[in-house]
Amino acid sequence: MKKHSLPLKDIVILFACVLIMGTTMGIVNMVLSVFYPIVSLDLEVSRASFALTGTITALSAMVVALFWGFFYSTKPLQKPMIISIIIFGLCFFGLQAAQNLYHFYALALLIGITYGGISIIPVSIIITRHFTSNTGFALSAALAGSGLGAMILNPIINTIIHGASWREGYRLIAIVIFAISLPCAILVTHLTKHDMTSKPASVTPLPASKRQRPQMYPWLWAFLLASFLTGLTGGGLLANLPTYLNDLNFSVSRISIITSAYAASLVVGKFILGFFYDRLGPRTSTLISGLLMALSFGLIMFIELTPILILMLVVIGIGLPIGTVSITWLTNFFFGKENYSKYYGTVQFANSLGMAIGVPAIAAGLENLGNPNLIWIALTLLSLVMVALFMVSIRANLRMKASFINSKIEVGIGKPGVDEIQPALEKSA
Repeated sequence: MKKHSLPLKDIVILFACVLIMGTTMGIVNMVLSVFYPIVSLDLEVSRASFALTGTITALSAMVVALFWGFFYSTKPLQKPMIISIIIFGLCFFGLQAAQNLYHFYALALLIGITYGGISIIPVSIIITRHFTSNTGFALSAALAGSGLGAMILNPIINTIIHGASWREGYRLIAIVIFAISLPCAILVTHLTKHDMTSKPASVTPLPASKRQRPQMYPWLWAFLLASFLTGLTGGGLLANLPTYLNDLNFSVSRISIITSAYAASLVVGKFILGFFYDRLGPRTSTLISGLLMALSFGLIMFIELTPILILMLVVIGIGLPIGTVSITWLTNFFFGKENYSKYYGTVQFANSLGMAIGVPAIAAGLENLGNPNLIWIALTLLSLVMVALFMVSIRANLRMKASFINSKIEVGIGKPGVDEIQPALEKSA
């Protein structure tokens, strides 16, 4: 955020990012599943067959995240983002006219491909490049937009598909994308176009003895593995919690209240975690979130007790955003704004791969194991491993940056700025 920038401009940028996330990530991750029972019944196919559309979207988005990350690291994001949103919206007009299951499969693939170029990757790039202070708060606000969008759209879409038809529901989503996502993308990419075209600072390369290819950094692999575990544990929990509550014989109305409560808790928790990162730094904030995530798996074994259930809903709000707020903030902290997009696609791929494995694995375990507590104990232990990996990556990255600073001082250049460090490490590799 430039010193001369008006606060109003920053508010407009942030609000536009919130709306983009609410009408892209919120729709794909939390709204589309509402259509599964109605559409599958109308098409006379099994619910599992139609639910495969969600798997196709998730897998295609996961794979192309690598492409979008590298693409946006070298290209301006304005035109590709706008074109992708237009295609994304047209896909929903296509869904409302689809006649058979294969039409849905083809459009689900296209939705997944374009989704990577319009949601968390470009939005987080905009946030990290524009907001050079209060980055944690800005990231948490934007990421909370997905939950807010789902909270608003879910009941509306539910009412439409049950009161009118599922085709009208898809049509409404398409209209929302063209009426909200598209104008917001045009506005925010215009307001931040100078941030998006900024160049890395000119720096002196590291001495030869300090050079190492980025992909050979052990801390980077620790960070990617930790990001994978956030998806496996946190993503797996969110996807399977309603089913687990049903297995505990919770009533439909009670399950609905609980799912709404943890959605709200996640929204608030993202703001709190973002505040922690701005005030407490990476180690303390990551440690708090990771340990609370591990605690949530311990508490879930006793959620038939109402006080424990309430405590878990509070804990989960700050714990689970480690898979969104934390990995996004840490990517920016590790690599700097100039190299953020180059690496974030890989980080997002690792997180999505964890979700792709964790969701069915946890579902199978809950269905086939006689004691579901074994699952929650295993996830608690994996969460602790995840925390340890995050701590290792943060500590090693800080040491590497300190070594670089010392090397510049030794050759008489002086202490570099924060945004000089990682570009120099990249150039010296």
